[in-house]
Amino acid sequence: MKAVGLPVSLHEASRPVEHAKLRVLGPGDVAVQAIIERVRNAERTVDIRAFLWRDDEAGNQMAQAVISAADRGAKVTIHKDKIAAVYEYTGGNKQSFFHKRVDATRGFQAWFLGLVYRAPGSFKQKPNALSAQMLAHPNITVEHLRKRFDHSKVYIVDDRYLMLGSMGIGDNHRHDWIDVMVEAEGADHVARLRERMAGHDEFDPSRGLDFLVHSREAHRAKSCPMISHRLALIDAAKVSITVEMAYFTDRRFTAALARAVQRGVHVRVITAELADVLGNSNRVTLDLLVRLSGARENLEIVLVPRMVHSKVVVIDHRYSDVGSANFTQLSHGVYDEINLYADNEVFAREIEAEIESHADEGTLLSQKLRWRRVYSGLERAVMAYQSRRGG
Repeated sequence: MKAVGLPVSLHEASRPVEHAKLRVLGPGDVAVQAIIERVRNAERTVDIRAFLWRDDEAGNQMAQAVISAADRGAKVTIHKDKIAAVYEYTGGNKQSFFHKRVDATRGFQAWFLGLVYRAPGSFKQKPNALSAQMLAHPNITVEHLRKRFDHSKVYIVDDRYLMLGSMGIGDNHRHDWIDVMVEAEGADHVARLRERMAGHDEFDPSRGLDFLVHSREAHRAKSCPMISHRLALIDAAKVSITVEMAYFTDRRFTAALARAVQRGVHVRVITAELADVLGNSNRVTLDLLVRLSGARENLEIVLVPRMVHSKVVVIDHRYSDVGSANFTQLSHGVYDEINLYADNEVFAREIEAEIESHADEGTLLSQKLRWRRVYSGLERAVMAYQSRRGG
């Protein structure tokens, strides 16, 4: 697929955004506590879009911050996707913060995923007083009873602070996994995100800071405008591409990265040695990238021994694409996704420094990747089942 929607030269299309309004929130618990502190100190409003919210220490800390803000009079709205309950039942401590009733469909899916990914143990749900308190609080609205297909991870506080990235609410993100979360400050950025989510305007890189969005409500069925923009960002690269990504199964991105390698761009990919899900499918795709690019020296693949859950692309040490969208078909046409695009060299290099600290844990790929074909087939079947409503 040929990328469209952006000019070939981003240098001609974009003007840098002020760096003072952009921040990398740091690793693991540092980012979690920064977000919790923003929420706890909210004066007027909190808006949270959460795919995963586990009933564990991190989940309860976030809940306490929400209740503290609401008790002082802040109006809190939480968009929580029911479809993610399956992953809450399968991973971590297997306890969902909001979805305490395990229906037959999600129970079977959780059992099957647990079997495929070797996650034994009971997912029988235990009651949580904080969850009940939030659901009953007059200043807190929790939308959690339907499948929203909303994979985004966004926190908006007082219509001024906007935090987004790859981090779900759970101890695995806090202590074990690698994620990237960023913050943009300014009411204009919050207003722009809402405009983009509603489908009222197109992605505009000339703004310097904008949002790459897929919305099932705002966009035509079986379409995803963000994919053409993301592919165009890669196709516009002249010097370097740094990718830290959880999942890679959409081969349109594999082809775009291979094209970049072939035209001399230095491409660096950081990912998990074996991802929590789609691990074997990832390895198949990365092996294809090596073959398509001709195994050139300007392609580096770093495999990290723990889960890399980030969704970040940095182009030419200047342009950043960071948020919730993976390089998968689920992220481009099935799930709602929100990524931030920024033209700012200082911010881009801060993200690259964060990624480099993760790469220090890994090993540079130097031999052919191997994978289990049976597991790869099962993973593709799971992906196809999850994609049946869109894509």
